Amino acid sequence: MRIIGCILYEHNLWFVLMAALMCIAGSMVSATLFRKTITDKGEAWVHWCFLSAVTAGAATWATHFIAMLGYQTSAPVTLDGVLTVISALMAAGGIGIGLVLASSTSPRIASLAGGSTIGLAIGAMHYTGMFAYRVDGIVHWDWRYVMGSLAIAMGCSIAAIHLLRKNDTPYRTWQAGGLLCLAIVGLHFSGMAGFSVTAMAGYSQGADSEAFAAMAAAIGMVALLIVGTGISTYLVERRTTTESENRIAHIAMHDALTNLANRHQFTEALRNECNALGDGGTPFALLMVDLDRFKPINDTLGHPIGDLVLQRIANRLRLAARDGDIVARIGGDEFAIIAFGLGDPDAATTVADRVVEILSRPMIIEGNVVEISGSVGVGMAPDHGSDPDALVQHADIALYSAKHGGKQTYRLFEPKLMEAIQRRRSLEASLRRASMRNEFKIVYQPVFSSTKGQITGAEALLRWTCPQHGEISPTEFIPIAEELGLVSRIGSDVLRRACKDAAGWPEHIDLAVNVSPVQLLDPRLPQTVSQALADSGLAPERLELEITETALLNNDEAALRTLTHIRDQGVRISLDDFGTGYSSLSYLHRFPISRIKIDKSFVQKLPDDVGSASIVRAIAQLGSSLSMKITAEGIETDSQLSFIQEQGCDEVQGFLTGRPIAAADFLLLAGRTVQPVDA
Repeated sequence: MRIIGCILYEHNLWFVLMAALMCIAGSMVSATLFRKTITDKGEAWVHWCFLSAVTAGAATWATHFIAMLGYQTSAPVTLDGVLTVISALMAAGGIGIGLVLASSTSPRIASLAGGSTIGLAIGAMHYTGMFAYRVDGIVHWDWRYVMGSLAIAMGCSIAAIHLLRKNDTPYRTWQAGGLLCLAIVGLHFSGMAGFSVTAMAGYSQGADSEAFAAMAAAIGMVALLIVGTGISTYLVERRTTTESENRIAHIAMHDALTNLANRHQFTEALRNECNALGDGGTPFALLMVDLDRFKPINDTLGHPIGDLVLQRIANRLRLAARDGDIVARIGGDEFAIIAFGLGDPDAATTVADRVVEILSRPMIIEGNVVEISGSVGVGMAPDHGSDPDALVQHADIALYSAKHGGKQTYRLFEPKLMEAIQRRRSLEASLRRASMRNEFKIVYQPVFSSTKGQITGAEALLRWTCPQHGEISPTEFIPIAEELGLVSRIGSDVLRRACKDAAGWPEHIDLAVNVSPVQLLDPRLPQTVSQALADSGLAPERLELEITETALLNNDEAALRTLTHIRDQGVRISLDDFGTGYSSLSYLHRFPISRIKIDKSFVQKLPDDVGSASIVRAIAQLGSSLSMKITAEGIETDSQLSFIQEQGCDEVQGFLTGRPIAAADFLLLAGRTVQPVDA
């Protein structure tokens, strides 16, 4: 009651209100700066400690003197300037020491020692300031209130430091600010309740209220400037820090080249969305996107153009995706789209189809026309998996199916695709073992003269029996070998063994060996051919290498160099499966090709299919005009053979004339006299 009476009856309430506002503003700012001081380390800690001490000291000192100037007494009052300045320095210095202790790693030392020191600094400032308050009269002190005021200041300061060190909720700083305010106000008015003045006889004039009001206003303005500087510094630093953190967070979560979400953000978003499925979250779709034919762009146009292509692709994917979906770059030319709330497979495939269509549009970049496409694999959550790894795996399997199903398309995951990928992986492992152990067999399909009916040669064909899956077609395992980087090794072994077998045949029988596009781009191929001929003793003119039109598309300049070196050794070159590729006549003119082989897809439709008949007739005439030999493959019926003979094709091969047989059987067949094939 004494404290309340002191405030109401012994103070000018306007001064009290001014002091209270000063104290509230200063305490909240001080608490905010205290938290920065306690949490920061290194050089920044020194700056924050100094700024916090000055700001809190100014706010505490201003609160004290404004309230003290509002104390009403009938005795004359003066102020000691030196002690007044010392009291301000004591507040700032003592609070600074308290903040140093409050930054200790020991919670007990930080809260107790730091809080107590700050409370004592407030008390020292107050009572030093009271000694600077010179009144002509008899001063009385009630030490009970003095001790109580110090206890209030220390207790509230300890509690404030404890809250600021925890800082586990957004309200801790405001709560700590309230405790600091209570420490300052509680100490001041508890101390003032223990202070009383009895005027000397003959004195009736009290303090000059107008002068004190001006002084209080000046003190308040200066203190507010200091406090304002403190909070302004904090806000500027916080804004700078926030911008830096946002910039760093953006860099950490986005791809630097395309500004799409990166793999980290994609993984986090996918995990969160999958976790939400168990809590009633909505289904969604995952689209895995892989670019087709991107590597040749980098190789031919350069990586700077390739980067521009990726940026353009990123923009197109944003257009193809819906608003709110996450589009991410998760690899060099690999992208992903998380389509939120998309639970209908038809709707998901519609988005996938839009992605395929928009990626296939040609683009012009720095004067270059770039044509690229994309393949898409679609997985639905939770139908195809509610676990991130399982969902990505299933979408990847669908993407793999799209890539190997012709590219520039999309596939929705199906369980049977899993069986296909498991078979593929099993074949990969078995193929590696077969390559190391030379488990491949070579069979030979006879090639006959279409007019004389005699064996003129044989085509070496590769066969492989997988221990797990049985007989595997070359059309299945050769592409796998190419992707695994095994085809050059396998091809070299086939060439060496076939040349050794052919060396034992009659000299008029030639050998044809297929060369894959990957082998053709291997600069060591001419040396491999030369070595195989040297080891076997086979004459170079008896060897013919068969290439496809597709092989010439990958890098025609490198292919031309390789084939020229091989031709210079005396080895002949034939163009296999002619008519099924791009059928560019420039190939026949530019490359050292001596034979054209008509693909069986045309031969098998003879003689009834008018279009196939016209194509075969045109190829035969073309070969004749270019002085190239023509071989028709895939002969299975007498009518097909008759039509081929009528067109003047030089040689034929197929099941009708001879099936592929083992090397020993072919040697026996080649040694027998073969009757002419009737027309």
